Amino acid sequence: MDFDKGNLAAFAKGCDVLGAGGGGPAGQTLPAALHAVAEHGPVRVVELTELPDDELVMPCALLGAPDVYVERIGTGRESVVIRRQVEAHFDRRVAALMCTEVGGSNGPMSVAFAAHAGLPLLDADGMGRAFPGIEQVAMQVAGIPASPSVLADEHDRVVLVRAESGEWLERLARNVATAFGNRGVSSEYVMTVDQADGAVVDGSMTKALRIGTVLEEAVRDGHSTRSAVARLAEEFGGARLAECRVTGVHPIKNKATAALATNTRRTILLEGVNRDDGRWLRLEAGHEYHAVLEDGELLAATPDVITLFDIHGGEPVPVPELRYGLRVVVLALPSPPSWQRPEGLALVGPRAFGLSLDYSPLAADDV
Repeated sequence: MDFDKGNLAAFAKGCDVLGAGGGGPAGQTLPAALHAVAEHGPVRVVELTELPDDELVMPCALLGAPDVYVERIGTGRESVVIRRQVEAHFDRRVAALMCTEVGGSNGPMSVAFAAHAGLPLLDADGMGRAFPGIEQVAMQVAGIPASPSVLADEHDRVVLVRAESGEWLERLARNVATAFGNRGVSSEYVMTVDQADGAVVDGSMTKALRIGTVLEEAVRDGHSTRSAVARLAEEFGGARLAECRVTGVHPIKNKATAALATNTRRTILLEGVNRDDGRWLRLEAGHEYHAVLEDGELLAATPDVITLFDIHGGEPVPVPELRYGLRVVVLALPSPPSWQRPEGLALVGPRAFGLSLDYSPLAADDV
């Protein structure tokens, strides 16, 4: 499979769904991906089995504040200088670029990075969705060293950061991104192809494309947002949780919100409408949607993907755009199995985001 101008828009839609309300809008980086493939040709998507075991997989992602990307779109060529530094440090060839975070804006941007660097794109990523922390990746769970991190900006400034843990790397790398003007590109958890086997979330690129294709087909065939969400739930083993109206968005400030993973906590109240009339749901959110509860019962929680769709426009609704009166359909999709192990839940389960809740696997049926 290749990424080209014919399927990138659908891919971006799927990335927004997997963003779980966060990750930055994929539409912001879609033009960069389209420009890159127009300039360099389609980007080939490959499996690990197609690559030499001893060559490198180079994860790559934007780092900084998503709001800054609107004004500073960068070039996408940051991956060229990062690849050069990675190959010099490890004294090995990079066989493929990998998207660190398929959810949100980093999905399409990874296509741009691969095109400019002249690399194929691995059909995998580090999260299977969006998370806010550098260390909240499957490679951390698998024991892949986070260091070194190679960071670059659009002026070819390059910084190599060493740290003994993903948490320290987070601190140091974000300070470098601040020095870059809150917009940079980073690569960490660089690994060999052999190491990547079992340490990454496989199939992320094709999954995002398929999700977006289902949504585009629903629009083309004149189906409603309700129908499109039901199709996604059926195909991907998820659940349509409810159709609701937003009745309140309440920010939360406490000691637990000091960490990056929890520093934008809010509680949203959802009133059921139509077939869900009479139901009340509580939605907990941060940088992404973290949990949905009804009458004290947990319906879905991170690391499962919770996405809200605007009932009228059919688009996924980012957390910052939730407002009183918005009509939404709530969808939950199961997370990759690796996140559901104890070590994965310690990184990205509800308690990692300041919630006093224990994860329960999603029931794949219509509530």
